[in-house]
Amino acid sequence: MSKILTLNFRFHKMSSMSSTAKSRKPFIVLREFMTGRHKVASGFIGVFLDNDQTHGRIMDLPSRPEVLVRRNVVRLLSRRESAFLYGIGSPQRRLHLLANEKLFLAVCALQISDVVRVRYRGYAAVGVATGIWERSEKSGLCELTKLLVEIELLDGEFNDNATPLIKIDAGDVLAVSSSVQRYPQYRGNGPRSEEEDMYSVLEDSLKDHPPVHESDVLEKMVGQRKGIQGHYNSCYLDTTLFSLFAFSSALDHILRSPDVCDAKVQRILRQDIVNPLRRSGFVHAENVMKLRKLLRCDTFVTEEKDPEEFLSALLHEVLAVEPLLKIRCNNKTQECNSYQIIVERDGTLKVPSVQTLMDRSFRFYEDLTFDQVPSCLILQMPRFGKKFKMFPYIFPSLELDINHMLHKRSMVCCLCLGSAEYECTQCLADPLTTDGNVRQFCQLCEEQVHSCNQMKDHKPTRLETQTNVSNQKQKLELLAVLCIKTSHFVSFVKYGPGKHSWVFFDSMAGRIGNEIGTNVPVVRTCPQLGDYLSMSEEEFSAVDFTKMDTLPKRFFSDIYMCVYQCPDRSMQSG
Repeated sequence: MSKILTLNFRFHKMSSMSSTAKSRKPFIVLREFMTGRHKVASGFIGVFLDNDQTHGRIMDLPSRPEVLVRRNVVRLLSRRESAFLYGIGSPQRRLHLLANEKLFLAVCALQISDVVRVRYRGYAAVGVATGIWERSEKSGLCELTKLLVEIELLDGEFNDNATPLIKIDAGDVLAVSSSVQRYPQYRGNGPRSEEEDMYSVLEDSLKDHPPVHESDVLEKMVGQRKGIQGHYNSCYLDTTLFSLFAFSSALDHILRSPDVCDAKVQRILRQDIVNPLRRSGFVHAENVMKLRKLLRCDTFVTEEKDPEEFLSALLHEVLAVEPLLKIRCNNKTQECNSYQIIVERDGTLKVPSVQTLMDRSFRFYEDLTFDQVPSCLILQMPRFGKKFKMFPYIFPSLELDINHMLHKRSMVCCLCLGSAEYECTQCLADPLTTDGNVRQFCQLCEEQVHSCNQMKDHKPTRLETQTNVSNQKQKLELLAVLCIKTSHFVSFVKYGPGKHSWVFFDSMAGRIGNEIGTNVPVVRTCPQLGDYLSMSEEEFSAVDFTKMDTLPKRFFSDIYMCVYQCPDRSMQSG
């Protein structure tokens, strides 16, 4: 049984060896030979037992026998070289590394913080060396140790642990550069070397990527094994993240905010999910699992959930960021991250639009308004549970007019009740105006209040006239529609201003095994949605749904949630 000892310092400070062990010279066999009844294969590691270097112990043979060694078929190694080679389990892979003399010397000279390109799961990934691990075995015949390298991966799609660390043997190292801290940047003069190319990958993996542009979607995002890979009831989370971040910057402030409560979750969301999705069009299920494990409830790892449950856990409980919505009711402001549309049953509404449902929902509550224009509006459709739907079909409005849903602020001076011209948010904390909703002043009262020494540093702002406020057309654009059928969520997302710029995403469209990473996510174009959505409500109500293709029919019949965004946060404004 192997025992792993971590080393957080350089190799020359590794655990000491006995003087007897140090005097024994290690070697690697270059050509197969027979000695007695033993066949010694090329690539085997051994150690000489005498100063004449005629007898040695072959470490890769069972029971590690002492044999006569033919000096002309072996190569002497240093202790460090032998430790790296002995850490490679395959003799053939040892010889392969040894044949590349430049790479072999670079590996043996590896230091903490060196940038490396490594082989991982069949791909080449870039990382930083964070440690050298010594593996020793409980045997009195073991004169050599094995070394492994600990790497922090920088390509987010490959990360699979709570921290992106892996341990590899020297045979999986493809290239080594100098330390990140002392590595010179590429200046663009002539072709890049392999080290400069590695550094470019390093920089690319760390930088934030904007939403995928409409012109790049077909090449980067569409196809099998695209999008976010699902695993073990994760579809609610996969579809939500894909819909919000693939083609929109509406919530990018969450990725960069310095005020979040859990910076680790923010980093995983940004570096391991959003950036790989936008950079390469694919996120591995293990990256998502890291996020699921940090949502402060074990059920997020195993059980079926709804998108609104995930958003509440992520945004409110874990990150604790500013809520997406501020809704005023009975002159009090309530904060939330999504809005549940509730309407009375109406048999005359066969295929209602989201605009119609929102208008009726706000009238249903009477005194309900948005306190401010939301940058991202997430609406839950009037359905209850995964089966009951109030309407068999819903028409998602391409634009949502919320102008009449916005709170019209009081224009009355809080002191003299005259016409208010100024507003001061800093006065809310002062004893003079203790009511949280009272903070407007006419010009005379504003001058008198802020002439007080305690309030001279306040910065009141001039109120817009009510006419200007009402004339501003506040419309939101449809970004995505999340659908559910038989407990499985999928999404349709608009990826650009083009009429037909729609894709369908399913994180578990296929499966090639039972382990994590075996689901096949799929992104498909769905241009026909643009034709239906450009119809008027009257035209669409006359559509024969029995003749509608599968995906559009799913879009209109299984609708669970709609996501709207401000036009200035649209797909092409990054």
